[in-house]
Amino acid sequence: MPGKQTQRGDRSDAGRAYSLGFELVCAVAGFVLVGIWIDRHYSSGPWGTLICLVLGLIGGFYNLFRGASRLFNQRGSGAMSAAPHTPDEAAGPGPEAVSGIDRPDGQGR
Repeated sequence: MPGKQTQRGDRSDAGRAYSLGFELVCAVAGFVLVGIWIDRHYSSGPWGTLICLVLGLIGGFYNLFRGASRLFNQRGSGAMSAAPHTPDEAAGPGPEAVSGIDRPDGQGR
């Protein structure tokens, strides 16, 4: 088929991203339904629904952030891929890479 062709990895990443949004919606909807049942069963007014709505939002966003960070870490692309991965890389060049002028003792290489 002529036109834009996508790689398999791009499609699976998009599928994972869509599933994260679906999980958020399902968590909120599920908790709200449980809250409605609690309100009707115990005649508690809107409090069961409101509490379950908040719990669903908290759980849904927790899963969303956790899944998004996994997806981002698996791809290994973006601005974070240039970040140092080991403490040695984060420390920068060693003393042998510094010129004599910059060294505190004033000695050359």
